[in-house]
Amino acid sequence: MKFSEIPGNTEIKKQLINSVKNNRLSHSQMFLGGGGSSKLPIVLAFTQYINCKNKQNDDSCGICDSCVKYQNLTHPDLHLIFPVLSINNIKKVVSDHFITQWREESLKNPYLDLDMWFDVFSEENKTGKTGYIYTQESEVLHQKLSLKHYESEYRVVIIWLPEKMMLHTSNKFLKLLEEPPKKTLFLLVSENSDLILKTILSRLQITKLVNHSVEEIHSILQNKFPYKSKSEIDASISLSEGNIGRSIEILLTDNFEDDNFEDYQSWMRLCYSVNISEITTWVNQRSNKGRRLQSVFLRYALKMVRNCLIFHFSDPNTLFITEKEKSFLQKFHPFVHEGNIKNITEKLEESVVNIERNANSKILFYELSLQLMKLLKVKRKFVEIN
Repeated sequence: MKFSEIPGNTEIKKQLINSVKNNRLSHSQMFLGGGGSSKLPIVLAFTQYINCKNKQNDDSCGICDSCVKYQNLTHPDLHLIFPVLSINNIKKVVSDHFITQWREESLKNPYLDLDMWFDVFSEENKTGKTGYIYTQESEVLHQKLSLKHYESEYRVVIIWLPEKMMLHTSNKFLKLLEEPPKKTLFLLVSENSDLILKTILSRLQITKLVNHSVEEIHSILQNKFPYKSKSEIDASISLSEGNIGRSIEILLTDNFEDDNFEDYQSWMRLCYSVNISEITTWVNQRSNKGRRLQSVFLRYALKMVRNCLIFHFSDPNTLFITEKEKSFLQKFHPFVHEGNIKNITEKLEESVVNIERNANSKILFYELSLQLMKLLKVKRKFVEIN
């Protein structure tokens, strides 16, 4: 990938290019950005530029043998580490076992997130396991780095979502950062630095990516899908809430529907009507879905609750929501207000944490539903200002 293919973050791209030109490359860097940001594309463009054999003034050439290999993510001096799933009875759960799929997915959609990546294995992962960067990964990396470089001046290790490292993995990786091999660069691509060991963060040069503007999102999607209509691109942006990776997934699959909305709408209606019998049925159905999908659903519920405040205090037209969501929130938002949103948000956030810590999903969703029944009945207190 070339820098010219990535709109926005102009100053950051200049800084990265100058660090190569001035031979001031930090051996350990982290690129931090939210879901759907250009953190991975920029890292891929950066690594390609570093080892390009015919560097241009502001980009890699894109045609030398090094660039061609980087564009296919097959360069022998490029090592890729990412979260993986313990499935198919694999004894050593490391990135190398899944490298073919990850190359394919990241080349198809360099803005992908963890859920999109794990969706690739939905058939093998029917229980909805969540994945990690396991301890064995550090052992394999140590072995690789003990070998000499194959072709290029710099060997590059890209670690995608290092916040998914298990504790033992993090501790072993920390030792590598303390005594890095010569001419080896560690480039971490993260969405949540709060989940990374502070001792690791202290050894990293951190670059924070700026979110894309709506115009830049349109440009990226239009260039990638020149055969798609403006209305389809607009719909994908609305459905994905401006997340480029999600928009790409929607446009690739022509999937303009979101099952989470239907489930959420039913849930809120049942909670407000205090329909215990139907709530029990809903909870049983919801708890049969995988743990990762339950976490995704709860995060979606959080988004919808927060959107209610926009309907109260700002312009709802600024939201990335579908027409179905907008129609529902116009009717639902009066029941979520400053008198209960804090408690509702806390309950949902707590549930996300507990689900990801393997809490019993049936008990969790049932108790959460009972709490929402009470909270949605809280009356809004109006304060008149003279």
